[in-house]
Amino acid sequence: MKIKIEIDENLTEDEIVIHCKSLNEDIFSIQKKITDAVGSRQQMAVTKGETEFYLTLEDILFFETVGNAVAVHTAEQIYQTKLRLYELEEILPGSFMRVSKSTIMNIGRIQSIHKNITGASEVEFVGSPKKVFVSRSYFKPFMSKLEEKRLSK
Repeated sequence: MKIKIEIDENLTEDEIVIHCKSLNEDIFSIQKKITDAVGSRQQMAVTKGETEFYLTLEDILFFETVGNAVAVHTAEQIYQTKLRLYELEEILPGSFMRVSKSTIMNIGRIQSIHKNITGASEVEFVGSPKKVFVSRSYFKPFMSKLEEKRLSK
């Protein structure tokens, strides 16, 4: 495999192109790692009242459904998005994961996990008193994702 970097000062936005003979697991893995690395610096438009804000994805702790709306939680604030959780799942990078029917969490911001074998496990975040519960049915994939993330560093 060759890796080549070309500098073009005429570009208005950085672009990564992968030329490959065929799609295989290595190519998918490279694409995912690039998407995850770039994704955490991407911004998302959210609202609070009549004001629109632009948050970097790494500042978002979790998304949760509240009635008919989706709340966007940072360490200190709560915003809204018009996107539904299933839409967010499709566009968010690999550092986000659904952990219950009503919650998608940023696993890169986890401080601690209080495991509960018979019920939902509680997750605390770095720099915030907010907590999220990981339901039993999502717990095994959640722990696998954390292990995968830890091993890839």
